[in-house]
Amino acid sequence: MRFSLKYRIALIIFVLEAIMMTAVLWATLDHSETSTREQFESSERAILSVMGGISHIALQTGQYDQLQPYFNDLLEDSRIAQVMLVDARGIIVAGTRPGSIGKFPTAFSATETIDTETSARRVWRTQEIRNQRQRLGVLAIEISNAALVESTTDARNLGSAIAVTGMALIALVGLAAGFLLTRRLAGVTDAAQRFAQGETDARARVGGRDEIGDLGHTFDRMADNLQARSREARELIEQLSEKNAELERFSYTVSHDLKAPLVTIKGYLGMVRKDLDEGMHERIERDFEFIASATDTMAQLLEDLLELSRVGRVISDMEPVALNELFDQARRLLAKQIQDSGVTLTLQPDMPWVWGDRQRLGEVAQNLLDNAIKFSREAGRPEVSVSASEAAGQVTCDITDNGIGIAPEFQEQVFGLFNRLDTAYDGTGIGLALVKRIIEVHEGRVWVESDGEGQGARFRFRLPAEEKLRQAS
Repeated sequence: MRFSLKYRIALIIFVLEAIMMTAVLWATLDHSETSTREQFESSERAILSVMGGISHIALQTGQYDQLQPYFNDLLEDSRIAQVMLVDARGIIVAGTRPGSIGKFPTAFSATETIDTETSARRVWRTQEIRNQRQRLGVLAIEISNAALVESTTDARNLGSAIAVTGMALIALVGLAAGFLLTRRLAGVTDAAQRFAQGETDARARVGGRDEIGDLGHTFDRMADNLQARSREARELIEQLSEKNAELERFSYTVSHDLKAPLVTIKGYLGMVRKDLDEGMHERIERDFEFIASATDTMAQLLEDLLELSRVGRVISDMEPVALNELFDQARRLLAKQIQDSGVTLTLQPDMPWVWGDRQRLGEVAQNLLDNAIKFSREAGRPEVSVSASEAAGQVTCDITDNGIGIAPEFQEQVFGLFNRLDTAYDGTGIGLALVKRIIEVHEGRVWVESDGEGQGARFRFRLPAEEKLRQAS
């Protein structure tokens, strides 16, 4: 059976206080009994002294009748059981028991008698009465210690009652102290148990500037750290799951997309052999063109894969970058595509600056612009616009087209590695994955908005503003 700490504390306090109270009570009672006994003995000596003087006169004058009132008065004292005066002949000449007068005493020769009813002791106190060297007689008083016993018993009973009451109070005080001392500790224990059972939000929240308060604060900090580590671990697991899924798609696509050019090359090599055997020299040139095209496709795919692998590992120095410069450069690089597609490209003047790797952000601008041009060329009047705005230390850039659009269920997939929603358009399916990787490395976000097929699309990315990051650095 579990013995709670608060009960242990209460028991310890009870035992210590009981020992202390017993020792103090014992010493007090002993002192009280000794003091009472000394007072009784002093009173007895005084009585013997006074009565001895009166008896001395009576023995000299022989007027014993005058002693009787004094002896009777002594009987009013509960301690005195009997008084007698014995002359030099050994005969009782006065006493509180008339029947014994004129007789020889025998009682006071014994030192002590015990009352069987009260267990009180009776002791004879005697005082010899002398006249110079002549012995006149003896005054004998029988003293009972019943009053002393009663007084001592009452004191002990009172002490016992006080002890029992005190111990009961001590027990209550001990329980209260145990509860007060362990109440906050119980809060820490309860929080620890709930945390161990999976309730990661459990906290002790114990106040105070003592050891228990320090323990509670330490537990809360530990729980916060463990919860943060657990959250980081979950996020890491999710990232690893995403990476594994991406790796699976990567493996599949590499094996599929690289295999296709190889199959083409192998097929046309067979056709070259056949054309050579048949002397069809005019078709050999065409075969070589197909082989060269498949080789270029494979080279481009490998180059894109190599570029994607560099992102996140190779980042140049961060610097202020003007979005207008990035998209002007991208427009120059894509001038032929713009001309062939007939796209009207509009760039917002004086777009905000961002903070990042100029080369990588240039790749973002080129890929997003190329993507917009590619999927807008089938429109009657293809249009692409680039705009940007700044708010709360963040710059949001929009690349909007009026092209084929994207159905809502596919808008998350377009940034996946090798995801090509329409194979009628050329490309490796790596461009948007590269954009996403670069933006995330810059602690930004990229997404797409579209009302559906044929409604155009708006690709948006958000990056920290150059001014905010420069102040933070």
